[in-house]
Amino acid sequence: MTREEIEKKYQDKGLVTRYIIDKPGEVYEPHRHGEVWLYTLKGSAKIKLDDKQWITVAPLQEVTIDTNQLHEAIVGNEGWEYVFAASAEEIKRQQL
Repeated sequence: MTREEIEKKYQDKGLVTRYIIDKPGEVYEPHRHGEVWLYTLKGSAKIKLDDKQWITVAPLQEVTIDTNQLHEAIVGNEGWEYVFAASAEEIKRQQL
């Protein structure tokens, strides 16, 4: 699927999308927020949900982060390009 097709899929569900590019090694410390979907286009990241084991997400993989779910991430060596999808309220809250 192309980036445009992925964004349309989320938009058809009433979500707002953003295209995000993270630099290699970028760290997202443990945090919580509203429900979001992350669809990896290029690169990779390690993500930890709650107290579970780290998982590596690669191109064509989607991760759903539930409302108020504790999570953290470390961007891989090649960076991470992904579509971020959430409600309009969540996009505004995160200032995206």
